[in-house]
Amino acid sequence: MTAVDEASKPGQGTARLETYRRRIGRLRDADGPVGHLVTRVCTHWETVGPHSFPTYVNPEERLQWRVHFDDPARPDTFSDDQDRCVDLLRGHETDAWEAGLLELDEQTLRIEWLDGSDADAAWAANSW
Repeated sequence: MTAVDEASKPGQGTARLETYRRRIGRLRDADGPVGHLVTRVCTHWETVGPHSFPTYVNPEERLQWRVHFDDPARPDTFSDDQDRCVDLLRGHETDAWEAGLLELDEQTLRIEWLDGSDADAAWAANSW
């Protein structure tokens, strides 16, 4: 089990993030499927002290997400991208996700959250 998997165990952290811990949704536009939204929750630590002997304090769970497009010519979009469309989403992504929408790059995509074997297959192909 990796550190990301360990940090993504259900029941760890805030209820606000619990819904999006290791989730995957199918993204659709008006013409059909266009990609997947992959989410995970990771623990971030503040580093204090000297470089030779750092101490990690103040753990905080943070939502991370990635959009993987089916079109190989379109690059993936990550939650920490320094991009205008991502900057507009950062910090309130879940507000739109609860309505089943993702607004990205002046395009509104519908999210169909996957469960069971569909989610497992999509996660195996598109997780990071």
